[in-house]
Amino acid sequence: MLPILLIVAAVFALLFFVRVGGSQRVELMRRWPAVAFAGAAIVAASRGAIWPAIAFAALAALAWTWWPRIAPRLRPEVPKTTAPNPADAEARVILGVGPTATSSEIRAAYRTKMARAHPDTGGSNAEAARLTAARDRLLRKR
Repeated sequence: MLPILLIVAAVFALLFFVRVGGSQRVELMRRWPAVAFAGAAIVAASRGAIWPAIAFAALAALAWTWWPRIAPRLRPEVPKTTAPNPADAEARVILGVGPTATSSEIRAAYRTKMARAHPDTGGSNAEAARLTAARDRLLRKR
């Protein structure tokens, strides 16, 4: 009798998950402990164990309400790293500084390069504008 009940339960579970839409499926997967406790309650009830079934059902209700609040605290916090911006990399190449350059290093590199690229010392306006834009871009991030 038990194998037939398990097969019927598996068919119903399969039909349920096939019929449930994407957003509802995500919500169920997010609250997996509640679904597991509910399944255990159904199995216990089908075997005639009423008190364990009631206990599992109560745990399922608690897990459904409390698990979304508890789960984020259990996961280790992953540091958010941003991918290097190509424009920032180009600005660093223009000024000749590394990715860990401080504001003072950026300003010193700008002064050194601008001394040669300034129009008053024989440089071009375009090169001076490139250096200024690169400096401004990198200092804006600080």
